[in-house]
Parts: sequence; C-alpha cells; structure tokens
Amino acid sequence: MSEQHPAASDGRAALTAELLSGAGRCLLSGNLVMAGWLAEEIQRVDPEDPRAPHLLGLIAERERRLCDASALFRQALAADPRFSDAWISLAALHRSSGNWQAAMMCCRSALLIDPADRDGWHNLGNALYDGACAAAATEAYRRALRIDPRHDPSWHNLGVALHLAGQDDQALAALRQALAWRPDNPATLHQMALVSLRAGDLDNAFKALGRQVRLALAELDSHLTRSLALALRDAGRTADAIPITALAVAHRPDDTDLRHCLGMLHSAIQDTGEAEAIFREALRRDPADPFVLNSLGVLLNGIGDPLAAARLLRRSLSLQPNNAEVHSNLLLVLQYDGSLSLADLNREHAEWQRRHGPAAPAPIKTGRDDNPRKRLRIGYVSADFGQHPVGFFLIGVVPRHDRERFEIHCYSSRRQDDAMTARFRRSADHWHDVSTRDGPELAEMIRGDGIDILVDLSGHTANNRLRAFAHRAAPVQATWAGYVGTTGIQAMDYLISDERQTPAGVDRDHVERILRLPDCYVCYEPPVYAPPVGPLPARRDGIVTFGCFNNLAKIDEATVALWSTLLRGRADRRLRLQTFALDLPRVRDEVADRFAAHGIGRDQLDLRMGVGHHPQLLDAYNLVDIALDPLAYSGGLTTLEALWMGVPVITLPGDRFCTRHSLSHLTAVGLPGLAAEDTAGYLARAEGLAADLDRLADLRARLRDRLAQSPLCDAANFTRTLEAAFHQMWRDHRQTAARSPDTID
Repeated sequence: MSEQHPAASDGRAALTAELLSGAGRCLLSGNLVMAGWLAEEIQRVDPEDPRAPHLLGLIAERERRLCDASALFRQALAADPRFSDAWISLAALHRSSGNWQAAMMCCRSALLIDPADRDGWHNLGNALYDGACAAAATEAYRRALRIDPRHDPSWHNLGVALHLAGQDDQALAALRQALAWRPDNPATLHQMALVSLRAGDLDNAFKALGRQVRLALAELDSHLTRSLALALRDAGRTADAIPITALAVAHRPDDTDLRHCLGMLHSAIQDTGEAEAIFREALRRDPADPFVLNSLGVLLNGIGDPLAAARLLRRSLSLQPNNAEVHSNLLLVLQYDGSLSLADLNREHAEWQRRHGPAAPAPIKTGRDDNPRKRLRIGYVSADFGQHPVGFFLIGVVPRHDRERFEIHCYSSRRQDDAMTARFRRSADHWHDVSTRDGPELAEMIRGDGIDILVDLSGHTANNRLRAFAHRAAPVQATWAGYVGTTGIQAMDYLISDERQTPAGVDRDHVERILRLPDCYVCYEPPVYAPPVGPLPARRDGIVTFGCFNNLAKIDEATVALWSTLLRGRADRRLRLQTFALDLPRVRDEVADRFAAHGIGRDQLDLRMGVGHHPQLLDAYNLVDIALDPLAYSGGLTTLEALWMGVPVITLPGDRFCTRHSLSHLTAVGLPGLAAEDTAGYLARAEGLAADLDRLADLRARLRDRLAQSPLCDAANFTRTLEAAFHQMWRDHRQTAARSPDTID
C-alpha cells in the first residue's frame, strides 16, 4: 500500500467540503439532480464518508422513495455510528411514517452522542408529541431552547405541546416568543389564533388570523376561520368576522362550508338578501349540502315562505336523518302551515322522539324524600335568557320565587348575553352556561345538580336542549312559554298552559299532561323604555291604519284575503306591516303582489322594515289604530306590545296552540270580545272599531293601565300560581314514584 502524503489528504478534505457545500445548496434550492450528482462525487472522492449516503438519503426522502432513504441513512450510520445527523434524519423518517417510538429511540441515540444537540432535543420533542406525551415533549423542547434560545421552531412546538397539555397561558407565551424571533411565520400565527380562540381570547385570535391572512392567504385553515367567525358572531362582533370570511371564500370558492359560514354571518346581522344569495350560490355548487339546505330553509321561513322552507328542511333531514337540530327546525316551520291539524302536528313531533330519543330513558331518581314541603330545585333551560319573548315572560318570575321553598337554577344555551341576561344571572341561585353541552352529557350534569323539576323554555326553537330532556334529566320535566304545543318527547311530563291556549278536548294530541294555570299561561314585564301612548292616528290623519308587526311567516293566504276585505274600496284605510324581512325589495314586491291579487293597491300598503332598537319598534305603534292578528299563527309578545302601546288587537283563534296566544292575552286583560268566532266576526269587530273613533280613542287611552292591572302584569301573583303548579307536579310525582318499579333511590 502506497503512503498517502499529507498534502493529498488535505486536498481531498477540501474537495469534499466544497462538494458538500454545493450539494447542500442544491438540496435547499430543490435542485435534487445536481445535489445527487455532487453526493455521488463525494462518494467517489471518499467512499467511507457517511455524509454522502446521508445526502442521498435526504434526496430520496424528498422524492418520496422512503425505503431507499431508510437504507441510505442506515448506510451512513454503518460508516459512522456516531454521525448524529443521520440519527436525526432517520428519526424524522420514522416519524413521517407514524412510528414515533422508533423516532424517539433514534433521537435518544443522537443525544447519547451529543447531549448538547439542539436538533436532537427538538426532534425528540416532536416524537414524544406524536406519542401524546405532551409533558415529556415540553421538557424536550425546553432542553433545545436552553441550548439555543432563539430557535423559533422549538418555541412554536413548545406552544403546541403546552396547548395539548391544557396550559394555554404558557402556550401563548411560547408562541409569542416564536413570533418574536420569526414574526412572519404563518404556521405560528395560525397556532396563536387557534390557542387564543380556545382560550376565549377573541381579540388575540382575530389579530393573529388577520396577520396570517396578510402573509399567506393560501395557508389559511378553513376550519379555524369558520370557528373564529362563528365565535365572533356569538360575541356580537359579526362585523369583524365578515371581511376575513369573505376573503377566505374568495380564495377558496369551492369550499361550501366557508361559504355557508359567510351566509350565516350575514343572517346574524339580518342582511337577509345577501345571506340568501350566498346560500343559493353554495347550493348551486353543492346541491346536496344538508347544512346549507337547513340554513336556507330557516331563512325562507323568516321572510314569509314557510312552505318552501319546509321542503328544504325535509330535504336536509333526508340527507342527515339523525340531525335533531334540523328536525326541530322543520317542526317549528310546520307550525306556520295552517292546513295542518293538531293530529298532524302530533304525528310529526312523535317522529322526532322516534329518531332522536333514547331507546330507554334513564331511570327516574327520586331520592325518596318524604317531606312533601321540601325545598324544590327548579331548573329553567333556555337559549333565551335575554331580550327575547321568553325573556320578557320569565324576567318577572325568576327574581320573585320564594327562596325558602325553591332553589332556582338557570341553564343557559344563549350565544350572546345582553342587559336582560345580566338580570337573570343576578336573580338565579345558580347560573350554568350549557352552550357547549347537550344530550346525555347535559342530562347527566343536571342529574348531578339534583334538579327536581326541569322546565324547558324553548321547545323546538333555536338552540334548544330537548335531547337532554329526552334522556330524562330530572324526575319531573315540563315545557312552558317557549313553544307552541306538544314537544313529542315521551319523557316530557307536563305542558304548562291555560284554558284559553289549550281548551278541553285537545289533550289527546299532546304527549304531555296539560297543566292549566287559572288566569294566563305567561306573565309580561313591559320594558321601562317603552314610549308613552300617543293620540289616535286616525283622528290626526283622517285614515284608519290597521297594523301587524308579526313576522311574515304567520301571514298566510287566508289572512291576506281576510285583511283585503277590510281595505277593498276604502281609500280612508291602509295597512301597515312592519318586520325585518320587509327590508328586502323582493319581499316587499311579493307581499304587494299577494294583496294586489285581492284588488288592493300599493297605495294602501305601508310596508316597513323592522328597526334595530326595540324602543323605536314600540313607538311605531303610535302610527297604528287597530292591530290585526294573523290567522295561521297568532301574535304572542307582539300582541302584548300592541296592547301596552294602546292598540287593540282583533284575533280569530283556531284549534292549534299557535293560533290562540292573543285569545289568552285578551281574556286576561278583560277584552275577550276582541276575539272572534269566525271570519265574519273578525271583520265585524275590526269594522266596528274603525267606525267608532271615540270608542277607539277611549280604549287606546285606557289600555296600558288595563294591561298593567291585569293578571298578565302581576308577576308576584303569577309566580305564586306557578309555584303551586310545581308543588302539584311534585306531589303527583311522589305518588306515582311510590307505585312505580322504574324509580331508583
């Protein structure tokens, strides 16, 4: 063997270094062919150099030749078992194939060679994170950062691991450090937005996602964008959510979920026309998306087309038959169909129970308390503890409960709180936010609270928690004030009503036992900001103005025909309709066309969009002489507000619950004569008031006081009556439980 001269050895080392440098640059720039050629040259210069097969392994990995990459990394390690770079590369390869244990062993081998190897600790953290060992991963990342505090990938991954470990404050601190060293990293901005959102910090989440959009729109995560947008909506910040969602939709026009989210945002601010256009475009691209079908159905019902809404909702339900929310939406929309009988609605609601109720509800836990006067725990469940009809019905009750006899729990699924929500919070003994709970989980939580009587205040309206009731969350369960008849749920024991809402003979069409209160089934707390009752407009204008401020879905064709009879040929009469859907020119035209078919010109119609502030809406009653109640679905809170503003209401109750609200209210206020028995009587009452302005003005002047002094506004007495009903329910339950084998202690 010839002797190697030192000069030759130095020259070979210099050549190898130059080749390695060039190969590294080519690899980084993506020129894999040149990188491979240079690596092969290294092998020719020095066949024992482990860096050549390592480079070739990295090239093979880039080209997705993973078996070749693994063999080449092992060849490098065979040449030099202490070549830590090859151990780290092999670890990354194992990790990419899902073998985190092998990756971890390779990292530990590298760290045995060099305990101060930053990349070794960083990659060990990655392997441990893959194995769901979040605490161990965080320690590995911290070891890497002690070696190199400026290593932004370790700060980033430390933030991710801390979030997995539930330490969001520390996670956010780590992510801020990562951004301090690399402010333009879209991945870190994404993670910052994600962790901030889950921690409830919407401001930081919004800022981080906004920065990511400006830096790398293509890397925007659709799911995160939707989640943040809906969270902003629920926090009353829809105006912040719309631009970023619209930008995401423009970049990803085929993402139906994103487009659907944008439509929901426009719906939230009652930009109904834009929302409808967005939903229809989404369905043009994906006609079978069940969620868009559901949203468009709900929207169409809101703008007065319940029949089209029902068709869309049935289609949505056929695509996702186990979706209880869509099914509830359908049931609510069917209430607006005046052609359906009580028996029809009962059958439709029974189907909800069949599809979404448990095969066998949980056994009733009684506790066997022998004290008939025990302090009852009452649970109210609602999404409407706030500025909502249910809120106005309940706000006088909760603070007036006898706290020696009742302990009050409020379970709120409300998305956005307001001033009235704050009043409910202060009035309840216990406040529970259940916006993220439903079904068996919520039922178990309520059972754990030891609730005796659980009261549903939503029925099949939005954000209800009926699945918890279906799973028997309390020994006694009742529905009250928030819906319009039976829920169809076998575990719902009672429907709280009155004799006007549910007359004798309708019990067979309800799965619940009807408990009828003596005076009225709700009470009403008028808002303190209601404006004074103004003078009769007819005396000032010389025109009698009929009005209806109910939503358009209630105004069916029979109602349009009846009201047209009052207007036809009478230039001294007009009809004012006011609701949010009339903001749309198309909807105004459609309503005008419906009346035109009965000979009523547009000059007799005053079609006004709803106003954003409740005091302004109430003040609009000062432009109305007589309120007309729709036939298919009676006004509830709308009727009470009209009466409070001095406007009498003419109604024609039917046999269904939803047609009888005004009858109940008018009877309680001492004006049952404004309720007709038939259409002729309806017209006669309206004509009689319109023809006698002195009588109408006198009624207007006294109506607010009359309502204030009626049982409807006597919250203290109503609460005592309701409490008596609760005690009756509990006595009946104890008697039943004593005889039933299905109860447990």
